[in-house]
Amino acid sequence: MRVRLIIAIFALCAFQSAPVQAWDDFDSLRVRWKASLTGWDLELTDPAIAARVRSVESSGRSVWNSMDKSAARKYLWSDLSSTTVSSQMSSSYNRLRSMALALETRGTALYGDGQLAADIIAALDWMHANRYNENSRSYDNWWDWEIGTPLALNDIVTLMYERLDEERRTRYLRAVERFVPVVKYTGANRVWLATVVGIRGVLVKDAAKLAAARDGLSEVFEFVTSGDGFYTDGSFIQHTRHPYTGGYGNSLLANLSAVLWLLQDSPWQVTDPGLSNVWFWVHEAFRPLIYRGAMMDMVRGREISRSGGDHSVGHAVMTSIFRLSFVAPPEVAWDFRRMVKGWALSDTSRNFLQSVPLFLYSDAKALLEDDSLPPAEELVRYKPYPSMDRFVHLRPGFGIGLSMSSRRIYRYESINQENLKGWYTGDGMLYLYNHDLTHYSDEFWPTVDPYRLPGTTVDTQRRADGSGQSGGPAVDWAGGCVLFGLYGAAGMELAAFQSSLRARKSWFFFDNEVVALGAGIRSSDGRPTETIVENRKLGSKGDEPLQVNGELMPPALGWSQRLDDVSWIHLDGVAGYVFPQPLQIQALRERRTGTWYAINNRSGSATPISRNYLTLWLDHGVNPANASYAYVLLPSAAAEDTAAYAASPDVEILENSEDVQAVREKKLGITAIHFWNSSPRQVAGVTSSARASVMVSVTEALLDVAVSDPTQVNTGTIRLELDHAAASTVNADEGVTVEQLSPTVRLSIAVRNARGRSFHVRLAR
Repeated sequence: MRVRLIIAIFALCAFQSAPVQAWDDFDSLRVRWKASLTGWDLELTDPAIAARVRSVESSGRSVWNSMDKSAARKYLWSDLSSTTVSSQMSSSYNRLRSMALALETRGTALYGDGQLAADIIAALDWMHANRYNENSRSYDNWWDWEIGTPLALNDIVTLMYERLDEERRTRYLRAVERFVPVVKYTGANRVWLATVVGIRGVLVKDAAKLAAARDGLSEVFEFVTSGDGFYTDGSFIQHTRHPYTGGYGNSLLANLSAVLWLLQDSPWQVTDPGLSNVWFWVHEAFRPLIYRGAMMDMVRGREISRSGGDHSVGHAVMTSIFRLSFVAPPEVAWDFRRMVKGWALSDTSRNFLQSVPLFLYSDAKALLEDDSLPPAEELVRYKPYPSMDRFVHLRPGFGIGLSMSSRRIYRYESINQENLKGWYTGDGMLYLYNHDLTHYSDEFWPTVDPYRLPGTTVDTQRRADGSGQSGGPAVDWAGGCVLFGLYGAAGMELAAFQSSLRARKSWFFFDNEVVALGAGIRSSDGRPTETIVENRKLGSKGDEPLQVNGELMPPALGWSQRLDDVSWIHLDGVAGYVFPQPLQIQALRERRTGTWYAINNRSGSATPISRNYLTLWLDHGVNPANASYAYVLLPSAAAEDTAAYAASPDVEILENSEDVQAVREKKLGITAIHFWNSSPRQVAGVTSSARASVMVSVTEALLDVAVSDPTQVNTGTIRLELDHAAASTVNADEGVTVEQLSPTVRLSIAVRNARGRSFHVRLAR
């Protein structure tokens, strides 16, 4: 690939300007790292590259102009003057990094500028003397001392290596050694530290440090069964019980791909057999969570409260996967490039070439223009992540994410004054992704009503910022099963935060329909309880057509109405909503105003933002005793299709109670059941001995059964009896025992330590 040729040219030029006897493997790695920061041999006649270079220059010049350069200065920037807020120290080094990039990136007007170089060096001396040195005592957030600052400082020294004398390099990097002497911690934090130790090892020419950085990655490759890291089902956890594939997982993959790329073909190349797990992560942990270039927000943790959005993160992951294609085996690399190309071409909201680092730009452009490489097809799949209570349903034209919580997984995270109103994001929020690619990235989080998130059932109590963060409900039932990798069942027992509200909620995912059931909804706190069917951000006018039972509703903002005897609703460009038993629905079309600062006091802007929304909800009243609901979501359906479905639904609701929630998809011949209680119970010809999620497919020739323990606490077995006879066992997962084939089928499933995974058995009828 072209990037390797560029690095070779870069190394040759650096070699020609350095003493022959001084050149070694460390120098080769150093210039390779510098090339990854600045690019090299940039095609400045390409308008896109020229614009990117101008952006590098502008960023560097802006912070240079605002920097205090006086001899008696007390800080480098007036807004970063604190000696108690550690993030201001990291921010100062990152601004110096921007200046160094402008200085060392060919094509900028500041390239090689002597005064800029002198000011950077003087600023580095000042920071070393006054903020970050081997004798400093850490304060505030450890992350800035061990990750944020040393990452930036390593890059600065790399960029300005030839401009810094040896004494300065040694002095600056002695501070890095003081705070990051070894690789430790878990997950993304461990990879960050491996990067810090490794790059410092390159700069000080310490083979032992480089080896320690390489070997420190081995622990990250291993799958975990608790705490931080990747699980065999593709889940990724950070901060003990928070789903974070699109947050810390993104950072982990970015730094890991960079280090693997750096060490490739060097004496310190990573050869650990566990490296193959990284290829698995891409396919199972990341791929199902990226919809047309957007990383699903339900795995981004508190980072949803930072401006930037899901496509920014999605493209960062795409960049990491693309970089991994340079170090992966050929057949794996081919898959990765097809994957990246498919996302890049389908994401019409963001240009991938504006996301990749400059040094990868030409290769990325060649990838998109390579007619011999077909883009990956749109993924059609139902993917459960039982180890992080997340579920994904993907079909042509739409993707759905479902986020839940339990005793194992926290509701949401709000630390460092971030994500202050994420109260209900883990209480059964349903995310719908479709052709409106900017739905969640266009100011959704600061403007949406945080009390009315789609899919949730809520007590309408007022909440304090950050209340309930990093805590989970005292219930185990959160999970489901998957059949054929295409259809799924998911359910959660809702135990609301500091409330008596309890409910049992299920979602059954078929092809282009999602059946949502709720039962046993009860509370005694004297407050109304609501189930949110939809809360969709609208366009700039907010007048998207809304039909109720075929009648158009008023398009004006500010409209609200109680809608009686509703059989179906259609929101143009979004979905149809079918109510098998007519219900009373509350509707509101409104313009909402909020700020990023209101949800993120750390970095959010206080500038007011407004967006339009349509909200649909069920009002269960004050102190509901045993309320329930049932509706079918038809993503991307047209109004006429919604009306036809309501008149003749494909789904039959078999039971919707506190004991059992069950539906049958008649066209597919699939029955999906949630058995909520431990005592045996029968429905639709299926009897379960214990709490279970079950899906049964019946065709003329075959009987397929999928089952799981959604509680993950059953240390024994689940026994099923089906009112069908079978002739033989075609195949059965390990742990499934076929005890009887006729006159009924009896199965025993050993679910001890199954961690919520689905078991499958196929029988010939």
